[in-house]
Amino acid sequence: MQLKRFLEFKKTDLDPIKSFKLKDELNPKIWDDEDVINKDVKDDLLEIANDFYSGTELEAEIKDIILTGSLANYNWNEKYSDYDLHIVIDFSEINKDEELVKKLVDSLKTIWNLEHDIKVKGYDVEVYIQGHKEPHSSTGVYSLLNDEWNTKPSKKDFEPNEELIEKKSVSIMQQIDKIEEQYEELSHEEVKKRVKKVWDKIKNLRKESLESEGEFGLGNLIFKVLRRNDYIGKLISIKKDSYTKQFENKIIKK
Repeated sequence: MQLKRFLEFKKTDLDPIKSFKLKDELNPKIWDDEDVINKDVKDDLLEIANDFYSGTELEAEIKDIILTGSLANYNWNEKYSDYDLHIVIDFSEINKDEELVKKLVDSLKTIWNLEHDIKVKGYDVEVYIQGHKEPHSSTGVYSLLNDEWNTKPSKKDFEPNEELIEKKSVSIMQQIDKIEEQYEELSHEEVKKRVKKVWDKIKNLRKESLESEGEFGLGNLIFKVLRRNDYIGKLISIKKDSYTKQFENKIIKK
């Protein structure tokens, strides 16, 4: 069980909660100093971003290509960090229905990230297409196109509330485990209802904390614990399996 593994990790340097503690410097594999990104890293990331975007056949002009997330900040970690590589465009240049465009680019991103396993300096690369109007709460944003900080991170005092993060994370893990344990006994509609309830709770916790406290907010850290311990993936898998099971049962009955 992932919960058991999480509790075991609490005793080791793989503890996902301790990984939230800030470092004294930016990742030296990525940054030559606080203002200069390693040229090979920058060139590789730009090549990856451009290759991905050209494959989408979208015609909107690229406004920026940015590096954000922990590898552009002081909360990087050898085990858990990856490159958050964002291609910034104006969704309205593709279609006036920007919500529809958002769904399209999210789908393109998901497919590409599933089909590619790319590492630069030992870290995975996650590509994302971002609308230029989208709010972005990260305290570290580096423009790879302009070779400068859009938002430069600062060394601030931050100490994660480990006890509270663990308590709330474990509570949600237990809820997900309970759905998995009762999966065979529940109807598709009941599984769907329970999954939605837990997912909405996770999503709202994260959204509210990002808006009020930024990327170091409690809800966002809980989300990261769940993702790093495979519980977000587990929740998605339960929902998908239940949907498939629903139609398999219909075929058997016929």
